[in-house]
Amino acid sequence: MKILTSGQQLDLGDSLRAYVEEHLSAAVSKYMDNAIEANVVFKRDGSMFHCVCTVHVGAGIAMTAAAEGNEIYLSFDQALEKLAKQVRRDKRKRRNHHQRLPQVGDVA
Repeated sequence: MKILTSGQQLDLGDSLRAYVEEHLSAAVSKYMDNAIEANVVFKRDGSMFHCVCTVHVGAGIAMTAAAEGNEIYLSFDQALEKLAKQVRRDKRKRRNHHQRLPQVGDVA
């Protein structure tokens, strides 16, 4: 999965980029292993940090979550929690509930 991390009028360090890549890939790949790309944008507004995470899973499926907090890592963690919840619910919705039931003569 390709992860783009950027900041609007904000300089992001290598440690934040590594943190975002590690946690985002772990959270998304837990439920969807075919994610194409992810965009994470940080913005500062006064004393608050805003984080917007967008993940393109495929076939026109894109999920977005946003959060804000006093610290930049906190805002990312909150947005990631919301995004993971969306991905989990989407995975549950797309699960095939009409699986073929084994017949009496079938051998497993």
